[in-house]
Amino acid sequence: MRLNREQRVAQQAMRDLLTDEVEADRLYDALPESHGGRIVSTDLARYLDVRYRDVPAGEPRDVIPGWDLAWRYAQGRFERELRQEGRKRIVRFMAGGWGSGKTHALERIPLGDLAWDGTLKDTAWARSMMDLALEYGWQVLLAYVFRDIEVALYGAVERAMTEGRSVPLTDLPENHRLVQASILKLLKNYRHSESVSFVLLHNTGWKDVKGESLVIAEEELAPKGALHYSQRYADYYAEVARRVEAGNPRKG
Repeated sequence: MRLNREQRVAQQAMRDLLTDEVEADRLYDALPESHGGRIVSTDLARYLDVRYRDVPAGEPRDVIPGWDLAWRYAQGRFERELRQEGRKRIVRFMAGGWGSGKTHALERIPLGDLAWDGTLKDTAWARSMMDLALEYGWQVLLAYVFRDIEVALYGAVERAMTEGRSVPLTDLPENHRLVQASILKLLKNYRHSESVSFVLLHNTGWKDVKGESLVIAEEELAPKGALHYSQRYADYYAEVARRVEAGNPRKG
């Protein structure tokens, strides 16, 4: 994708910043949502791009200049933190599809001494980080948040309007399906590890209507479970999202 002049300037500025690891870490740690660097997230790392960070309330944020750079910083930072000696020993992996409302759903779950806030859709990467954590003596908590697709779509639209942070709505249902499939694999891989524990929650609320975070059983996420995201389910809601984006939700 060709970047315009402003995007190229922003991308180069962020690239220059990331060559100074100490300064990049200092600025990241100063972000209130990072809790002093205890929460590592690609979404938060995007705010190291000044152009992305400094926009009027409600205006869309341009993720393109810092897209790959934020991802690389966040993953590199998380790996560095896992390898540090002398740290406390609880690391929380937060997982959930776009718009699942992880922050609200997990507010009563201890943050831990270090946390990754992402989807965990990439099973291989998740395994590699969990294995690294175990190698360095961490206790691992994997916290997965399920949300009904209808509410997740609404939450994604609301966040785009209020925070300027958007995701492609038509891809959201498939994102949730793939995240859930990854979590089921991780449950199978680590269910017998004494150093890994799981919390599975159903987020029933959203921003202005606080709902309970209900504990759910693994069986509910399995292919015949009540909360399983099937391919047919994802395809149906992808079509709904296409109609919403086209401004014609009742068509067809």
